[in-house]
Amino acid sequence: MTHVVSDELDLFLAHIGRADEVEALTLVRNLLGKGVPGGQLLTELVIPALRAVGDRWATGEWSVAREHGASHVTGRVVRLIADATPRPRSEVRVVVCCAQGDWHGLASTILAALLRTRGIDTTVLPPGTSAGELARILPDSGAGSVALSCTVSTALPGARGMVEVARRVGLPVLVGGPGFGPDGRWAGVIGANAWAPDATRAADALAAPDWPVVTTPAPRLRHLPDAAHDGVGLLRAPLVAAGISAMVPIEGECSDSTMRDGLVTAVDALAVALYLDDDSVFVDFTRWFADVLTHRRVPPEALPAAYRAFATRLTHVPRARDTLTAAGAVL
Repeated sequence: MTHVVSDELDLFLAHIGRADEVEALTLVRNLLGKGVPGGQLLTELVIPALRAVGDRWATGEWSVAREHGASHVTGRVVRLIADATPRPRSEVRVVVCCAQGDWHGLASTILAALLRTRGIDTTVLPPGTSAGELARILPDSGAGSVALSCTVSTALPGARGMVEVARRVGLPVLVGGPGFGPDGRWAGVIGANAWAPDATRAADALAAPDWPVVTTPAPRLRHLPDAAHDGVGLLRAPLVAAGISAMVPIEGECSDSTMRDGLVTAVDALAVALYLDDDSVFVDFTRWFADVLTHRRVPPEALPAAYRAFATRLTHVPRARDTLTAAGAVL
């Protein structure tokens, strides 16, 4: 039935692009009624559609509001698929959550629904769950492992805290999401037991007979606590203000929230680069953000000007200035 699902992808994307919840849900109900498995709908309809939504936002084709509307409707679709799948009766249970500081809960919702189609019961925690709250939940959850998603690298410190909590009580942690970098390069650094490149392979791993693995407390990050990371985080507001001031003579008034929000994320990405002791976190973000600004016709000199303003404010943090220099080289 693969072609049945793929044939509906463009129509489904059109429905969620208009935030037409009724039509999107009707389309999926009809496919379920034809006998299309819920797991196939998730992997061949929902996930490809969300990738297309992200691409259309990044290129400026869709506004933030339209992207949010599409994501909201897609979340309703995922819940419909999950509700149409009988609750597993197995004793296996996985706590599914997103990293503290990452508010993109749809990824974990999709994984939980996919696990349900594989016969694995889940407890899904809402976005915003902190490491402290996770520590209170796990002992009574009956879970044998934790699945943690991280969509943005700026949430990696929060992910680290949640991994430490899980491993401290003897639960292995499987992680996934673009926040862990290309090929999951930062998954091991934050202490995860395993990394999966997508929801399908995460479900495969968690359903495999050799999972869960034996776990121990997460290894320490030798360079923490780190004054440079903490210092940049405390200066977020004045750094963003300085960056905006530097961009205004080039771009004019920053009416597009993408620019302001992007500079907030830039400061957070800089702090995380120092936290992980890895410049590539900030360099990768810079490449992505520069591309987003290009699609919005922001002059190419604007972002380097903001980074120079950051550097001026961070004369007392040599590591931060070195990271800014590395990122400036790709602009």
